[in-house]
Amino acid sequence: MDNIKTLALLVVVLIGSLSNAQDREVFQNVNELVKETQRVISIAPGQVIDTAYFRTLFLPTAHFSVVGKEDGVYMQETMGLDEFLETLTDEYYSLGYHEESTGEIIEEYNGMAQVIQSFEGLDSENETGKGVGSYQLVYSEGRWWIANMVWAISSDNGKDIPKKYLRKQ
Repeated sequence: MDNIKTLALLVVVLIGSLSNAQDREVFQNVNELVKETQRVISIAPGQVIDTAYFRTLFLPTAHFSVVGKEDGVYMQETMGLDEFLETLTDEYYSLGYHEESTGEIIEEYNGMAQVIQSFEGLDSENETGKGVGSYQLVYSEGRWWIANMVWAISSDNGKDIPKKYLRKQ
């Protein structure tokens, strides 16, 4: 009987914390929600990415796709949320990683939004990567959710990124 009461209390606390999380400003602002993904994956060496919190930023059905050229041919790799979260536990991130926006274009209409964002990442070996990401978002249950992410890494240190994506809004 005590186990049932404890479980019920945990469920109430979890539901309460999730509903409070949805009221946070980050879930009410498209640009802040997109930038939150970068804040979560930017960690110092030895830290661990909070994948449970990261999960709350996305619809459970979210997809993550990286596109680019390989041997001159366009390719893509797509994974679901669980698989993507698994990649965030890779040593590449645990050795330290920082990513931030260098500009974005935001379009919003009737409960849907699109953010095209240029970004720059710095890994533990001080190697910089630049690229452009596309986020599709939906407004549901009183908050914004990221439905999908697609990104491409620049092949020439960002020189090929269109200037329109480099401006801050």
